[in-house]
Amino acid sequence: MIFASLQKSIDDFLSNDTLPPVVLCIGTDLVVGDAFGPLVGDILTRRFNLPAFVYGTLALPVTAVTLPSVVDFIEARHEGQKIIAVDSGLGAARDVGRISARRGGVKPGLATGKKLPEIGDFSVIATVGVLGESNALSSVRLGFVSALAEVAASAINGAIAARLGSPRRRHVAGENYAKTELSPHYPLSVNNNKSFY
Repeated sequence: MIFASLQKSIDDFLSNDTLPPVVLCIGTDLVVGDAFGPLVGDILTRRFNLPAFVYGTLALPVTAVTLPSVVDFIEARHEGQKIIAVDSGLGAARDVGRISARRGGVKPGLATGKKLPEIGDFSVIATVGVLGESNALSSVRLGFVSALAEVAASAINGAIAARLGSPRRRHVAGENYAKTELSPHYPLSVNNNKSFY
């Protein structure tokens, strides 16, 4: 799916919402093909002043181990807010490199046989490898996954910022855009210079 149609799909999904959505970026950077979600989360929090709650970055990934508690946390803290789930997937050879967007959640780990809860009201999934190939997620090149993450993050940012507005970023020399504060409650939701719990 090209950038413009991906952004339009997300924009249509958000319709007339006035509440900021939750962007849940699922995956781990321990397996390159599974790093799509955390890369998208990292781009959204470091580069864009996104008016949304973002969970799952390279520093704080939402993995198969943490997903159930993150889902419980999001459902308790963000009642009534739409959830955009971002994940990588495996599919047919002709679909590798495509980013699909659709209404409905994702079932993370489905291609690898994991039984995890379905999450999200809308899903953005990048097909990074061929289903059934051995080592399909670990034999993917980082540059390929990074390029897909750039497209997805830009489209998500464009749709949300157009719908809810985005304040201009103020850059301070040497300042890290993605500031987080540690909390006894996992997960952190990072929105650039703010942390939400």
